[in-house]
Amino acid sequence: MTSLDISLEQSPYVVALERIAARDRQIAELSALRATEVHDAWQLLLAEAPHDQSTAGPRWSPDRVAEVEFFTEIAMLTHRTEYRARTLADTAIALVSKLPASFAVLAAGDMSEEHAAVIATHSEGLEGEALEKYDARMARLAPGLTYKQLEYRARAQALTANPKTVVEQVEKAVKTRRVTVDPAKDGMAYLTLFAPAPEVYAIANRAVSLAKGLKVGGDVRSITQLRVDVLSDLLLNGETSIPGATRGIRGRVHVMVPAMTLLGVGEEPAILRGYGPIDPVTAARLTADATSWRRILTDPITGRILPLSPTDYRPTQEMRDHATLVHPYCVFGGCADDSVGADIDHTRDFGGGGLTEDDNLAPLAPTHHRVKHHTRWQIDQGENNTLIWTSPAGLVYEFEPQGMMRPAPKALVDAVTKGIRTEVRTEEPCPF
Repeated sequence: MTSLDISLEQSPYVVALERIAARDRQIAELSALRATEVHDAWQLLLAEAPHDQSTAGPRWSPDRVAEVEFFTEIAMLTHRTEYRARTLADTAIALVSKLPASFAVLAAGDMSEEHAAVIATHSEGLEGEALEKYDARMARLAPGLTYKQLEYRARAQALTANPKTVVEQVEKAVKTRRVTVDPAKDGMAYLTLFAPAPEVYAIANRAVSLAKGLKVGGDVRSITQLRVDVLSDLLLNGETSIPGATRGIRGRVHVMVPAMTLLGVGEEPAILRGYGPIDPVTAARLTADATSWRRILTDPITGRILPLSPTDYRPTQEMRDHATLVHPYCVFGGCADDSVGADIDHTRDFGGGGLTEDDNLAPLAPTHHRVKHHTRWQIDQGENNTLIWTSPAGLVYEFEPQGMMRPAPKALVDAVTKGIRTEVRTEEPCPF
């Protein structure tokens, strides 16, 4: 028995596992150190008392300006999404300022940063004795649970500690419901619905019921595939029952095809706005089903979308399309909101001499449009629609437009412009 124990202790595999556990403890300890630094930075920003920079409309309080500046600064600085940056900051500030027992567990390396985030999230709204009991309870439980198990316990403990606060938190959370889209590989994407739990579970149950009915009827698709297909069909072809909602609306799909490909002498793939390159078969299917066309030309030398002419202070639909094609997402760093639903903003304010032209228009999600006007963030446009952001701390970030195509090979451009045949190898002519 003793020799077996010695063998296990000396096993390279066991040693490797112990190193993984030790590294996790180190990461947790560093997370606690970073939490202290985040909290200190937050206090320093509050001491600066930043004020609202807007010149019209409702004004923000100094606390709200500071909060937005801090989360957006952290997001840009650490290359996180704003949601992740907000979670990082909220967790750090809560741990250091009001959850001493949980912070001590993290600092000792006995729970992960994910555990700490769960504890901080469910502590919101708790005060006094209720907060102290919650902190002590979570600190005892965290080391022995996964963060998902801890989340269940934290939610239950918060409800027990202060039922009224939990109800208020639920009402507040409902107002943050949203739909997000995230691209994936191989022509796929994620559609995330963040909504009240009863509705989400009801949607999932209906998908299962419909899928099972089709399966019993002999459909060869798997239940998982059928759940996706029936929901997609309902969303695309069903009609809303919400009073006042317009019926018969269908989504718009923008597919860009390079001029060289249209001529049948290029191999550059088509671009689906908001996603990126798509395969020829998918592009052909989308364009074949199109009820109308709008030609979007790209410069074969630079790959840029050719600009459109401004006609009025208010951007035309063509200008809006141009801006959202050049920038498929909100141009604020770290934001992944689709530009289709964004505000088309004058980078240099129209009232300050900015013109309504393609090089002065860019999509900003409504949230970040307000950030631009109410905080000390500043934005400029450089050449080729490059966005240059200067943060409240004075740090500079540059973002190139995403809606560009790779320039055509010089030999191909020369051959076409001279009207001679080229030896560039091509596939079958593009069906567009």
